[in-house]
Amino acid sequence: MNKPSTISAIVFLALAACSSFEKKPEMRLPSNAQGVAEASDLKRVGPLGVLEELRSHCCDGVMIQKSDVSFWGEKEIAQLQNYVSDTTPVAPVMRPTSGVSCRGEKYQSTLGHEAKHLIEAIKQKTYPLSQCSTYDLHLDQ
Repeated sequence: MNKPSTISAIVFLALAACSSFEKKPEMRLPSNAQGVAEASDLKRVGPLGVLEELRSHCCDGVMIQKSDVSFWGEKEIAQLQNYVSDTTPVAPVMRPTSGVSCRGEKYQSTLGHEAKHLIEAIKQKTYPLSQCSTYDLHLDQ
């Protein structure tokens, strides 16, 4: 094999390998400059993406603007049911207008608590339901 053929073969293999990778949707929140997730962010990542984001920010608090989440429904609730008993520490959710800091160990949440928060939010079609998901929302009762 001559040099140009070898280079062509390498380039072809590299391009074939790159095209076989599937792009995953962006799972990061938020997209606006103030660091606050909005309805478009929530729709883009879905409830499981929100949980993953909360897990990656443990335990600092993630700001989410109160949003209509009527684009989520029974399918998403069924997915979230798999997490309601999970005790993995995650960040709590807080609204940017919250008077509660919702940061630090005192406000640490769990994956299960936040899944329950999301389930109730889907039923009420608004998320988040409270100023701070671990301070003024008692879903474990």
